[in-house]
Amino acid sequence: MVLLGTASSLAAADRLPLAVLHLALALTVCAAAQWFFAVRSSLGGLAAGLVALVAQVAVLLSPQGSQSAPTPWARTFIPTGTLLIAAGVLLGGSWGMRYARRAGRDDARLAVRLTAADRTMGVTPSAPPSRRRDHGMSLIVTAATTVAALALLQHGYADLVGPLGDSASPVDSLTTLGALVLLALGAFVTGRSTLGARATGPLLGLAGLPALLGGARPAVPGTEALVRWLPHDPTGVGLIATGILLTTVGWGAHLARHRSRAEELVGLRSVEPTTPALGAAHSQEAS
Repeated sequence: MVLLGTASSLAAADRLPLAVLHLALALTVCAAAQWFFAVRSSLGGLAAGLVALVAQVAVLLSPQGSQSAPTPWARTFIPTGTLLIAAGVLLGGSWGMRYARRAGRDDARLAVRLTAADRTMGVTPSAPPSRRRDHGMSLIVTAATTVAALALLQHGYADLVGPLGDSASPVDSLTTLGALVLLALGAFVTGRSTLGARATGPLLGLAGLPALLGGARPAVPGTEALVRWLPHDPTGVGLIATGILLTTVGWGAHLARHRSRAEELVGLRSVEPTTPALGAAHSQEAS
């Protein structure tokens, strides 16, 4: 959050090279964290999401809202909704990674069964199940939920975290909660397929570039439309941050699935030599 918030502040001050550098560092940190979660445990992602959620609740409970933040960049960055987005994506992504790891082990067991059936005389092995439906579902659900959540955050979230948060209507709270649920759902489906996150994330990052470049190059096409759609994210860093989070969460779930599949295959194949082959058993009976 520090890197992303600083990047937003630098972009607002037309210090574009430094803003891009901070975004690149944020991408590196997020990718490294997801790699660690995939290799070790998805509890790290759950903990990170809970920390972001607790920070969001603290902002909501503060009398001054985002204005009570200790740093200037945080006061302008919190209304973009990136803190809530990080909580939703990380929480949903941690459960998605857990599901992906389990699916990887199931893939390994299925591969071993199909291999054994292929070696058995007189048995025609069935084809492995197609994941095309999972890929299509992931792409549709992740794209739809993320765009819907971003749209909901533009209606009342900035007022909810503002200094007059007590006067916010219940509808603002409901839309914010709905956005959190949608973001978590969009990240959770990475457990079925990571195509949605790995496709939607980069597209969101690219969509935020016109606003990021708008300060240095106001004539960039799409800047005015993006500012109208995201009035509380004039630099587009919040949108780019959403893309970074989705992309790295999808990559982490993809890595977790393949790693668990490889580990399960190694374990199953190490047990295979201790099991007598079908042909050997028949030869012993004949003798």
